[in-house]
Amino acid sequence: MSSDEEAAGRGRGRGRRGRGSRLRVPRLMDPYSMRLPPATIDPSPVDATLLWGHGQHRIDSVWTNEAGDRSFHVRGTTILVPYRELYRPYLEAAGLLSVVPLVPMNPDASLITALVERWRPETSTFHLPCGEVTITLEDVVTLSGLAIDGDAVVVDIPDEEWSAICLRLLGRVPYDLVGGVAVVRITWLRVEFSHLPDDASQEVIEQFARAYALSLIGGVLFPDRSGSTVHLQYLLLIEDWERAGGFAWGAAVLSYLYREMGRSSLHISHTGTSLAGDLGGWVALLQFWAWERFPHLAPRDSETRAQATEDAHPRGLRWLSASSRQYGDQLFQYKLWLDAMDTVVWQPYRERALHLRGSVIQSETFRAVVPLICFSSVMWHHPDRVLRQFGMRQHEPHQPHPEAEVRFFLRQATRGPSRGQQLVHASRESLDFWNRRHEFVATSSYTDEELVYHSEHMEWYRDVTRRSGTRRGAVAEALVSFLICLIDLFAYFVVNCVNCVKYLTFCWCFLVRHYRAC
Repeated sequence: MSSDEEAAGRGRGRGRRGRGSRLRVPRLMDPYSMRLPPATIDPSPVDATLLWGHGQHRIDSVWTNEAGDRSFHVRGTTILVPYRELYRPYLEAAGLLSVVPLVPMNPDASLITALVERWRPETSTFHLPCGEVTITLEDVVTLSGLAIDGDAVVVDIPDEEWSAICLRLLGRVPYDLVGGVAVVRITWLRVEFSHLPDDASQEVIEQFARAYALSLIGGVLFPDRSGSTVHLQYLLLIEDWERAGGFAWGAAVLSYLYREMGRSSLHISHTGTSLAGDLGGWVALLQFWAWERFPHLAPRDSETRAQATEDAHPRGLRWLSASSRQYGDQLFQYKLWLDAMDTVVWQPYRERALHLRGSVIQSETFRAVVPLICFSSVMWHHPDRVLRQFGMRQHEPHQPHPEAEVRFFLRQATRGPSRGQQLVHASRESLDFWNRRHEFVATSSYTDEELVYHSEHMEWYRDVTRRSGTRRGAVAEALVSFLICLIDLFAYFVVNCVNCVKYLTFCWCFLVRHYRAC
């Protein structure tokens, strides 16, 4: 028998003998370890080293009523070039076919606004009372079916006039494409490519398919703040359909959405103008994600629809015909719900059939701490901060990237880089990180335990986060803290009274035994 087993055996023996011969008094609780509730209603972080944007964030402006209480104007359009089945082989080869049935979704601006107010570009996560939570690559591939493994979405821009590129790939040139302008209106695409000739050649069909894909990219996946134009850099991505199928479209969509939420939450613009009223990116994906994670925010008939469309692929199809909840003041109601949010479905796809998600379920890219790249948009993916979404034990994460780096990429123009300069923005270092993504996988031990209020991680989290977004939520949070403090004090007195009774019993038994021995 080893020394450890012997020690364990001796410990078990002492426990059996001690049970009949003496009483063990538990250690007393330390009243100084209990944290008192705040003296004033102030939701600001106690330690502001993590959230360096505190005081400049939209939620701080709304708190002081400087930004008002208006919903974002969600950009993008679902009125695209008409889709035809003849385009299907090209879109399937490019990896964009799964998005086509998701186009009709109309986002809920109030829900999106309430969520963006909780978005922190410092950590690429939403800060809620129950902890950090975010949209990960797992959510993107499951909800949209877009690939998350592959080449970064960035290409070399040839030394060629944009008019010549349009003529070669689309067969015609926009009337307002002059000089160095490299954008095309989605309305022009819709007008010019609405009617496919019956006797169209294979080349013409391919050009029409590119026009549809370009409108899909500019109107749904990567809408800029105009909501009506698309940069021709995306046309170069679908020049070769087979090469397009090798891009990590899902990672690019997530990077673009991260940046748009970050710019709107911090009011950042590369031109110096306010962006508080507009929001780009594929916000419907954010709405799908919110309905999956937060049952209280989902439509009322979500359970019935979920059962009927459980086998839908991509999973976003189950929400396509859903309608948002309707209230008198929807935005304020959503804010109150997020202030009191304590129910999060950390693993909504856990029970889903494996064959519906294919081989990507084995992909470690879900948990890769890497930069996500879409031309000039380079934003960091931090799954190490939300390990609970993968069924893992959450530990205190590492400090995210510095303020200067995050602000630099948030300020980059929505319109793409100039010719030959794309790697200045999407640096070679970021591309190298992405290409070696399987080396930077966050991991921890698997667990089914929930983080309790007084756990070490939650104590740390409450110090570094903003605890509420509305004044009513701040009052409720202070009351909860006060009640928890009272419960802790009551438990302290109860435990110590019980311990005192046990101690007196122990002394009495000791005296009785010694009296009998004498």
